[in-house]
Amino acid sequence: MWTQTEDGSVLDSVGNVIVFSTERFIRDICLGECCFLCGANPESKTFNDEHVLPEWLLRYCGLFDSEIILPNEGRIRYDRYKVPCCAECNKLMGELLEQPISDAMKGGYAHLSDWIVNGGNFKVFVWMALIFFKTHLRDRTHRLHLDARRGSEKISDEYDWELLHHLHSLVRCFHTNCFIDAKAMGSFLIVPVMVSDLLDRFDFGDLFQPQTMLMRLNDIGIVTVFDDASGALTLYADFLKKITRPVSEIQLREIMVDLAWLNLHLKVRPTFATECDLIGEKCRLVVERPPQVELVELNHRLRGELLYGAVRHLLPKVPLLRRSYEEGVELVKSGNLSFLRDDRGQFIEESWKPL
Repeated sequence: MWTQTEDGSVLDSVGNVIVFSTERFIRDICLGECCFLCGANPESKTFNDEHVLPEWLLRYCGLFDSEIILPNEGRIRYDRYKVPCCAECNKLMGELLEQPISDAMKGGYAHLSDWIVNGGNFKVFVWMALIFFKTHLRDRTHRLHLDARRGSEKISDEYDWELLHHLHSLVRCFHTNCFIDAKAMGSFLIVPVMVSDLLDRFDFGDLFQPQTMLMRLNDIGIVTVFDDASGALTLYADFLKKITRPVSEIQLREIMVDLAWLNLHLKVRPTFATECDLIGEKCRLVVERPPQVELVELNHRLRGELLYGAVRHLLPKVPLLRRSYEEGVELVKSGNLSFLRDDRGQFIEESWKPL
């Protein structure tokens, strides 16, 4: 029979952690060196650690010796970008998630779309959540300031780890067999991307506070929000119907920003909980969400800040409405420029192509 510890964690009959209490999650996973999935101590099991971006993706895109740019503008090679993970959990992830998803994504947008329609959507959502969680768990090892004279703080020192507790329960579902209520899934969107003007075949971006992430592989664009119970996508659905052709690289990043921005303005946020039946040895992740999705007053300047952060590396390569570069940047930051829609709210089909 399952048991509950004093801190609120739930263990199975042999001591495996089914549910981490918030206290144990922060101590062992966020601040400790335990396996990020099962919670095992490195002294109790064999560890081989886990790449933040899966190994198959690094190999497929030739990224092993490429570098990712961190929030502090520092860089680290993808092959060294890892988090603590035991060999057993690493193997389980490979078999249940990485292998089927790699097969589906290597086939391109049409193939992945068919796979999702036939039941693969939940696996892709969990896979995206895993990458988001690993990304920010890794931030605890990176200095906030590149110049050590400014202090020794880490990027994650500014994080409220409790915000990732729900996400941790979600990404462990294939390990714990925890049932996930379909309503607890966040906004999940897959869109086709134009490949003729791509700067690289791979793109990745995420925003911590609004728990939003983008992944692009060739003509596949995936955007997810993890903690909104699909609220942002509900509000964005009408505009999505106006998209009549594959989006450009910069348009995909704007979609990520728009969903994140809407998520930050939800009037009533969903609340998540993991329910456990100790006798029946079952658990389920459930959500309580408002009957109607509503927004507080929108802050357009915040949208501009998010958009500038997401596309600033692309701005020197796109025309900015016949303005100088400096004027264009200020327009982006104001929140009043869109690469997705025109002044009438219609989709811009003649996309912003790189110069």
